[in-house]
Amino acid sequence: MSQNEPKIEKRPFVILLIFFLILAVFFYFFPEKLNSTLKNSWDSLSQFLLILPAVVLLIGILSVTITLDTVKKNFGTGTGFEGAMKALFFGSVFSVGPFYLSFPIAKNLLDKGARIATVVIFVCAWNGIGLIAEILELHFLGWQFMITRFLLTSIFIVITGYVTESLVKKIKM
Repeated sequence: MSQNEPKIEKRPFVILLIFFLILAVFFYFFPEKLNSTLKNSWDSLSQFLLILPAVVLLIGILSVTITLDTVKKNFGTGTGFEGAMKALFFGSVFSVGPFYLSFPIAKNLLDKGARIATVVIFVCAWNGIGLIAEILELHFLGWQFMITRFLLTSIFIVITGYVTESLVKKIKM
């Protein structure tokens, strides 16, 4: 293999192989579950494939329009608690799609210099707070419940972001 040829990482294939081995063992012991599992898997895959083009387009737009300087200024290492609050705000306001849409956006933010804490806060806010969910929560469960859950969830999301960043830094050392 020459130096110009890209290396193919083997880890994803090993994980996929282990997954299929576990599935084979599962279906060996529970063959009656095979048809419903395949149907549910196909339903999930087809839903994902319908959303995938929009995800790719959105990531492309974000990677071109949001500059490195903008990310560092708002979500970088020097932003402190203000950066955490911005990540909480943007994660909850822009959570208009499925949870897995937040991951490529998070990767893009990390690649452009966002600190780990703000990216974790962004992803957690996207998946745990969401403006649309808050409106529905207000309608069905009342303002006391909505405010209490919003505050507690926000506090724990911020704590999770900083703890995760601390752990990742220790692991990298």
